[in-house]
Amino acid sequence: MSEETLTQTEVVAENNQLYQSDKEFNRNKWFFCLGGIGRDALYTLVSTYFLTYVQFGLTLTAAQFTTLSLLIGILGRIWDGINDPMMGAIIDGSHLKWGKFKPWIFYGALGDSILTVVLFNFRLNLSSTAQGWIYVAAICGIYLLWEAAFTMNDIGYWSMIPSLARTKERRDKMTTLTIFCAGLGTILMTAMVTYLAPGNLLNAYTMFSIIACVMVIACQTMTTFGVKEAPREESEEKPENKISLKKMVKTIISNKQLLWMGLALLCESSAFGILMGLIYNFYYMEIGYNGNVIIFVIIYAVANTVFQLVYPPMAKRMGRRKIQLMGISILSVGFIGLMLAGWFKFFPINLLTLCLFGVPIFVGYTWFYTATLVNVSNCVEYNEWKTGERNEAVVSTVRPLIVKFGDAIKYLTVTLTLVLSGIYAITQHVSAIENQVSQFERKIAVSETAETSIEDYIIKIANYSVKVQNLEKELGTGTDEFKAEIKKLDEEISADEVLRKCQIQAEYTPALAKLWLVQYDKDGKTYKNAKQVESFAGNIELDTEIAVKAFVTSENKYKLVVTPTEYNKANETDENAVNQVFKAKSTPRVRIILRIAFCGLPLLLFVLSYLIQRTKFIIDEKFFDQMLKEIEERKGNLPVEETKQEELPTEEPKE
Repeated sequence: MSEETLTQTEVVAENNQLYQSDKEFNRNKWFFCLGGIGRDALYTLVSTYFLTYVQFGLTLTAAQFTTLSLLIGILGRIWDGINDPMMGAIIDGSHLKWGKFKPWIFYGALGDSILTVVLFNFRLNLSSTAQGWIYVAAICGIYLLWEAAFTMNDIGYWSMIPSLARTKERRDKMTTLTIFCAGLGTILMTAMVTYLAPGNLLNAYTMFSIIACVMVIACQTMTTFGVKEAPREESEEKPENKISLKKMVKTIISNKQLLWMGLALLCESSAFGILMGLIYNFYYMEIGYNGNVIIFVIIYAVANTVFQLVYPPMAKRMGRRKIQLMGISILSVGFIGLMLAGWFKFFPINLLTLCLFGVPIFVGYTWFYTATLVNVSNCVEYNEWKTGERNEAVVSTVRPLIVKFGDAIKYLTVTLTLVLSGIYAITQHVSAIENQVSQFERKIAVSETAETSIEDYIIKIANYSVKVQNLEKELGTGTDEFKAEIKKLDEEISADEVLRKCQIQAEYTPALAKLWLVQYDKDGKTYKNAKQVESFAGNIELDTEIAVKAFVTSENKYKLVVTPTEYNKANETDENAVNQVFKAKSTPRVRIILRIAFCGLPLLLFVLSYLIQRTKFIIDEKFFDQMLKEIEERKGNLPVEETKQEELPTEEPKE
């Protein structure tokens, strides 16, 4: 960039001090960005983990799961297609006491927090098919309300960035810090979920929803009352510049750079959504059903923090295009590494290789995504340069709208992958396990007749497990004869007071038999012994009863667990009920389909996003500076030079 252009850019920056002093900008920057920690923790819980919660925690049929997932993913996106642009127009046209953006940010966050608690705590007896469909219908309605509240908050929040940071340097700093704080919220929620959910999933998600509720209210209150909004542009107050639905659509369609960025963002958002939608299936099936993935989260958090902080100086020195090239190169290496790991003895898939290739994926994505968001924000100035109007909220509406359409692609891809590959059928055994851990704690271990209830419970699960396994050998899983016999067993179970109370289903009793009954002293803390439920099964019922009575006494307390931690330490083993299920039921076909969907498809979409921005998006640093100069000249903040100015490129990029 020439010395003359640098001087002109500095003049533009000086004129923008009319909007904000350095002190005010820094205050706004911190109150705005820190407010994103809570909102993205909540968004991560719902957008990333709600489907995981349903898949691993609730026992829905494949048809019910598919219906719920696709209704949320597709119907929700149709709703967003109507709701998002309307909200952008409403925000641009609003004149409220708190300001243009802040009322929508606050009330959207308040509604979202309440609805999040409802989403993760509304449960029915899902062993009943009828109640399963009632749950699907109710959750779809609750989710649409959640989406409406989040749209209100999301568009108001992201629309503030172009308004608060009107120079290239300030925008890079604010966008980087915003993404950093959003990432911090994502990491905090991810750390909690990954470490605490396996083995205690239903109780854990109740706690997560309450924590997210508190966090988002606290953080968005800080943004609402801590940020001072920039004054509206004079052009916004003119009657002819008021936003209408027709004008809103025209604004988006006429901004060609915004349309190209929308397509690029759709590819990028879909890729990351698919990655996150399948990552826990990948980890649990390939590495283990445990909280050790927290190690990966910590390593990623440290690496991401370091590499995120170097983005602003990198952007100043290298430019966004080179940063995106570096980002796409790094994440490509990571995806290829994970695609190949686990198929060869010399190249295993474990926590070490996950960190070795997973961290580059997320670091490369962070660089790529940050540059992409800056490109989207710069479309506001492009709109002002082309039309004389900024329309921040309308232009910024494209980002959340596209991200949500990316969510639709994610839901469709993840659902088809899980159902068609057979992964969902496998994980329903895990759901049954998690459900019984929670049921045992609430309904058996704390009952007045706990000793008798445990005896009946253990004996019956063990014996039904043997019956089901014998049917599998004789009739084959999935045959009509097998289904008919399972239906008879379910009728027996529904007539049993103890098993009916705990929502036991015959099909899943072999998985439940893999659970461990852990014995403690009366204090409930001192470990004594542990036995796997299936060890109590026997051909002679009397022998089974004697075995249980010898283990279950009124002198002890008991827990039903996925992983008997104390037993494993004492016997130097790694027993885990869920891992045994995955080992028995996963096949090479299932693993191959998961690898293609988890690694191959996201990589393809990331590369496509890069190519679109590389060949079609023309607003680089030099173009942006020249646009700012011309905009300020029109406003009278810069004198129009008599010498011929450097011409801006045409809208169509050079081949």
